[in-house]
Amino acid sequence: MQLFFCDNLQGPTAILNEEESRHCKVLRKQIGDEIHVIDGLGALALCRITKIQGKEMLLELINLERLKKSRDYYFHLFIAPTKQNDRIEWMFEKAVEAGLDEITFIETEHSEKNRVNISRLERIALSAIKQSAQFYLPKINPLVKLSSISLDGNCMAAHCRDDAEKIGLVEALGKSKNIKSFSILIGPEGDFSPAEIQRFEQKNVLPISLGNNRLRTETAGLYCAMVLNANL
Repeated sequence: MQLFFCDNLQGPTAILNEEESRHCKVLRKQIGDEIHVIDGLGALALCRITKIQGKEMLLELINLERLKKSRDYYFHLFIAPTKQNDRIEWMFEKAVEAGLDEITFIETEHSEKNRVNISRLERIALSAIKQSAQFYLPKINPLVKLSSISLDGNCMAAHCRDDAEKIGLVEALGKSKNIKSFSILIGPEGDFSPAEIQRFEQKNVLPISLGNNRLRTETAGLYCAMVLNANL
């Protein structure tokens, strides 16, 4: 099923913006053709193209469904941006495909970068949900300092400190079968600082291991999304 996006599917008609209309034209869609449109909030609409107006397309809504998410857990990833944009963008795209509900970028003591391009990530998220036939856009939060995060709830942190007792992520999920909301923190290439790890301990954040190999930041983030997808 080819999916197109419109952020307003409330009325009997809708408008595809310039970018989505361009995708339609590339696929040789014409007036009278029927297409499937999502709004990123769970709506799936069957629409008919009624008019091409400038660089936009006008649609008539034929049928509208409100769909539930295909999974019953909520995954919130807290992650430090990598120095190279393409690495974190690649991770984000693949994590959305695997199942990511919310992402918060964090600034830590060892962070390499203190900004992210939210508008670009929004475009990546939209492309990823359309490609993977999902109906909900993830929430993308701007960068915040790690020290400002409350660390409440079922929160886990992956770090590389060798002298800390850690539990494997799969094992941790197995012990949390009645919990359906997970927050996982991933630090920068230089790892979380000793003071940050100490705060995790004080806040009862569960220290987790992502295996025997030391993973890059973006690999660790994607690993978490894939493990949750496979085990929940």
